[in-house]
Amino acid sequence: MWNLLGPSDEEILHLAAMGEEVRRGWLFTHQPANPDDRFYWWDTLMEVSLARVRSSAPLTPTQREYSLLAAQATKEAIELQVIPPWKGYMRLAFLVSEYGRHPGSDVQEVLHPDKVAANTLRLIGKPYEEIVEAAESWPSRPIDEIAELRMVKNIVHVLGVIAPHVLDPGLRKAISRWLDACEKLP
Repeated sequence: MWNLLGPSDEEILHLAAMGEEVRRGWLFTHQPANPDDRFYWWDTLMEVSLARVRSSAPLTPTQREYSLLAAQATKEAIELQVIPPWKGYMRLAFLVSEYGRHPGSDVQEVLHPDKVAANTLRLIGKPYEEIVEAAESWPSRPIDEIAELRMVKNIVHVLGVIAPHVLDPGLRKAISRWLDACEKLP
């Protein structure tokens, strides 16, 4: 059981070394029974594993295992609706950027940037043309629409972070188009 500060170094290393299915079983049986307590638990797991990715020597098996753990914890938290999808995909995009920043990394195999980018694009939820049109007159829009446009801008910034790791030409083109429109968003 974790203490108030989250998992110990031994616990996080043990989790990182597990296979994906075994780890999934462990995560689901060890998460808090009370749904109100799950956000902190999953958030801590995501943050600690991401911190281990950053502090690990680049391109080592340990960094790879921590990256897999961070990605799995984030995906599971999204699936369980512990965190909103936009927040989860922002974390995944940051993880892709962090892990993939070293030449020779196996970011494609470990974190699948094209999938992360496609799922992140889906979060926008409205056609490009509609967003660009709304952005043209954003100062006169109701506050809830401005907030929605701001969320789109945050999502587009995330797409910019992972764009160098996206291989699919169609996705790259879509990301580039959104990045061009980003300056118009509030």
